[in-house]
Amino acid sequence: MESDPKDGGDPTEGDNPSSDPESDAGPRVSRMRVGGEDILVLSVPLPHLRYPEATTTAEQEIIDAVSRGLTVKEIAEQRGASLRTVTTQLGAIFRKAGVNSQAELISMMTDDADE
Repeated sequence: MESDPKDGGDPTEGDNPSSDPESDAGPRVSRMRVGGEDILVLSVPLPHLRYPEATTTAEQEIIDAVSRGLTVKEIAEQRGASLRTVTTQLGAIFRKAGVNSQAELISMMTDDADE
């Protein structure tokens, strides 16, 4: 017997026919009950990032921070580095990727990343 959210059962039970999250490549909507209220949750898959060729581990860490939306100042503080060091590393990343901005870098990394 299926559970009914009105009865306090799990409203997500049976909603997703696939139990393997990797098999569902598109957005997914789930419904759950929290504190007596029905909540809808929209889940979207994150793109796989493609790092520019020949980037170092440190540069990849900076790219990850940029993709999370951190500023150069925040990246420097997080890494215990100077603003100049992070700016120099970003310049090297931009040259390797053939881009001129952080937005172009993220766009390039996510375009056709699954190929």
